[in-house]
Amino acid sequence: MVKDLIPVIVSICLTLLLCEFVIRYELRAWPFERALYVPEHLTSRDTTLRWRFSPSNGRNSLGLRSREIGPKKTGTARILFLGDSLIWTGKTSSDELYTVALERRLNSRSPHGPTSVEVINAGVPGYTTYQELEFLKIYGLDMQPDLVILGFVFNDLYYKYLHKPTPKSLLGYEPTTRLYHFNPYAFPGILFARSYFAHDVVNRSKMLWQRIFKRPLFPFERRGDFYLAWKSYGWIRGQELIGEMQALLKGKGISFAVLVFPVSDQVNDQYRKLDEAYVLYPQSQIRKICDDAAIPRLDLTEVIYRNGGLALFQDYLHLNAKGNDVVTDELEKFLVNQLGL
Repeated sequence: MVKDLIPVIVSICLTLLLCEFVIRYELRAWPFERALYVPEHLTSRDTTLRWRFSPSNGRNSLGLRSREIGPKKTGTARILFLGDSLIWTGKTSSDELYTVALERRLNSRSPHGPTSVEVINAGVPGYTTYQELEFLKIYGLDMQPDLVILGFVFNDLYYKYLHKPTPKSLLGYEPTTRLYHFNPYAFPGILFARSYFAHDVVNRSKMLWQRIFKRPLFPFERRGDFYLAWKSYGWIRGQELIGEMQALLKGKGISFAVLVFPVSDQVNDQYRKLDEAYVLYPQSQIRKICDDAAIPRLDLTEVIYRNGGLALFQDYLHLNAKGNDVVTDELEKFLVNQLGL
């Protein structure tokens, strides 16, 4: 009897192994992965960052959409914005980036005062919280900020990277983002944590289950770059990294705050009416992290919802000029009222 089962077991194992390799081949995951592309302008300091933009097209020597950053002058307060494309972009109705508009507004409040304000835009499209922390260590602290604001977007949770640079695009696809459809840190998921096939089966099974029982299936659950924010275990690394950033800045006497951006699904009445608590689950998680660590937080979700909702978005994630006007207004109030600037 046992001998009869051996061929069956071997056949099943080989079939599963074949499925695993087929998926890895399609995703270009190990052992089929492409070599990591390293842009020519990077230095040895940039290894953990994977990419920065080149110093061209009006960008500064670090590839940032900001002026050149020299030594800080006496009487100057510097605000350093870290983040991804939500910080990098941000054109307002005046055609200024909201970081530029914010600097102008803050300085106009006390044109003859003893302190001037400099706002540094250090957003880099595609960065995760891990990369933003690494940028802070490598370059940000040298900028001598008085306040660091972390722009937090719900695709920042993928550890360590959301993208893998290629010769065609710095924001190429990173296969490991597919490895979070179940908890890879605890038993029994830890046994299959690196199996792309196992994660794919779990994902497809969940979607099938929801359809069979006519349960809502939200767009963010189907997006490979956002689904992790709706998993409780997705916040483990994020909490650790935010805690590390806070400790690093506190040790240098630098203030810290978190700026939270929603995605368009979260200001959509259709989805809110189905299950508002679930749709806004990521906001509850970042709120808990900030409250537990006493980190000042500005969550833009409700103010964007009240002031136009979907009409303030140009795509799934990025805001249009009117949306960025709202961001500018809220940041100004936050910095003046909450942080005393």
